[in-house]
Amino acid sequence: MTPKISRYLLVALAVITFAYVLPAIYNTLFDARINMPYTTYSTTKKEYYAANWADGKSVFTDRMGKQYSQQEFLDNTVIENYYFHLSKGTFPDSLNGQKLYPQQLQKESFNAWVEPELLNVPDYAINPLFESQPEFGLSFSKDYFRFNSRMEFIDAKSNKVNESKSRQFTEALNKEGFSYPAKIIAGMPTLMKKREDGWFITDSKEQLFHLLMVKGAPVIRKIALPSGMQLRHIICNDYDANEFFAILITTDNRLFVLNRKDYSTTQMPVEGYNAKNMSMIISGNLFNKTVAVKSDRGLQLTTFNREYKVIDKHFMPVAQKSEMAIGKVSAAIFPFQLLLSSPYDSFISFHLKDSDSWTFLILNLMLVIATVILMRKEGKQLSRSIPDLVIVAITGIFGFLAVHIIPNKQY
Repeated sequence: MTPKISRYLLVALAVITFAYVLPAIYNTLFDARINMPYTTYSTTKKEYYAANWADGKSVFTDRMGKQYSQQEFLDNTVIENYYFHLSKGTFPDSLNGQKLYPQQLQKESFNAWVEPELLNVPDYAINPLFESQPEFGLSFSKDYFRFNSRMEFIDAKSNKVNESKSRQFTEALNKEGFSYPAKIIAGMPTLMKKREDGWFITDSKEQLFHLLMVKGAPVIRKIALPSGMQLRHIICNDYDANEFFAILITTDNRLFVLNRKDYSTTQMPVEGYNAKNMSMIISGNLFNKTVAVKSDRGLQLTTFNREYKVIDKHFMPVAQKSEMAIGKVSAAIFPFQLLLSSPYDSFISFHLKDSDSWTFLILNLMLVIATVILMRKEGKQLSRSIPDLVIVAITGIFGFLAVHIIPNKQY
């Protein structure tokens, strides 16, 4: 009995190994790269344009597939490529009766990249708190803060808790009704920024607070959120426009901006976004904002004006590997694949990827038949090899190799 158990443990280990190694080799040898196009919305032409790379050259198209030369593309996106037109002397003085100033366009233009793997990262739960009104520019503080049953500051040199500072900030938080521990602590823990906006923190009751240190003292503001809103991520920025503090992503994947003017929230009219497995690019200029949500199927583009009213939207599909020869062959060979990492987070863990179709069942059936034939040639009793046949039927090529490399010895 013990040899049987040992053998099936080895077979299981072999199946797991083959489920990782064989698809990895196949993808390394035959994988095809699918490039997402660069897209932009033309404020002057009211049209979406895409720049892609094909046959060794750049291809520029609009949403209908009409092709343009590079010069035509640049001429059609005057506001979006204003640096080029400034250098060529072709930048317009005004648009729709509004005077255009390059400095204002530069100030109002921004791009934000939101990737799942940048959101789902380890949280070390210890951060620096910079002085928001420094005399000679930003500099690293001598202590770092963390949250447990209170807010604690730890001296970086001695590794001891600064009790007076911890008590000062904890009391300030308590006065605003903070409920420990903290859930989300979001900010920009770097000196490579234009200003210090402090930290945005949610407590155990899903309340949102803005924490700053001004002249060494705590400045805390409790922010009113819409009823029922629960935050998943807070993405801070230091854009020149000074329009909003951060982008808020809720647990039900709605998108909001936290306005600087009055700490109000405004929802972005974007549908179909899932923070767990979709990327997003938010670009803005003096006249509008465009959100491009990237999924496995393609790009969903949504453009809205300064009042967050939709002015245009378009879905741009991309080629699917499941519809290409490489994908069809993979689906026919491998019933599943085992991955040691996910494209959606920064952690190492096992991920099981199912086949894109049921065509692998044909190969599985053929491998079961081949196993029966081989067993008969070896004079083995099928009644005593049913577990092997079940393994092959379920795991396909992985189980077929495993049960034959580690054969069932019948006595």
